[in-house]
Amino acid sequence: MPRRSSASREVLLGLLSIEPMSGYDLGQAIRASIGFFWNESYGQIYPSLKRLAAAGLVRSRSQRQKGKPLRQIYSITDKGREHLAQWLAVAPQPEIPRNELLLKLFFGARASPAIMIRFVERMAERERALAGKFKQAVGDIAAYSHYPGACYWEMTARFGQLELDAHLRWAQETLAALRAIALHHDIASTTGKGRRHASK
Repeated sequence: MPRRSSASREVLLGLLSIEPMSGYDLGQAIRASIGFFWNESYGQIYPSLKRLAAAGLVRSRSQRQKGKPLRQIYSITDKGREHLAQWLAVAPQPEIPRNELLLKLFFGARASPAIMIRFVERMAERERALAGKFKQAVGDIAAYSHYPGACYWEMTARFGQLELDAHLRWAQETLAALRAIALHHDIASTTGKGRRHASK
């Protein structure tokens, strides 16, 4: 199978291999399960489902809803399972991460330390909130222990937990270093003002 830059189709096939879902359900499932390392918008999901259906990798059926439009439920076909298996056998493509916080911190000497401290503090707040969500996710996975893929879900959640732990440790060390730089700047600034006043 040739390499592609996006695995949008395979993400949908993987989720549909668990159970049939609508486009909306797929979006919700992505956010609840793999959202911490993979994202697909509804603007990507619906066109991808149409392409998968046209290729015979999924099929759809209409489901009636009381007082609402018909709901399209998608399920994976045998051809879709074969395509998913082929994709899983191809080595993942390495990706270069883009992190604007680290980019700004790299050039942090050109800004006030207080600005960088604020950025890192905000990052740590977000990571602590995510850590709580991961704790809940691990508990949710335990409820699916009977499902053959549950142990793999737990592996990915554990990766996220350990990555967050590392981020928070880094934030703690970085904040200590930045506060020391800020203190040095404050002392240097105060000393400089004192010298200027003394020279007058």
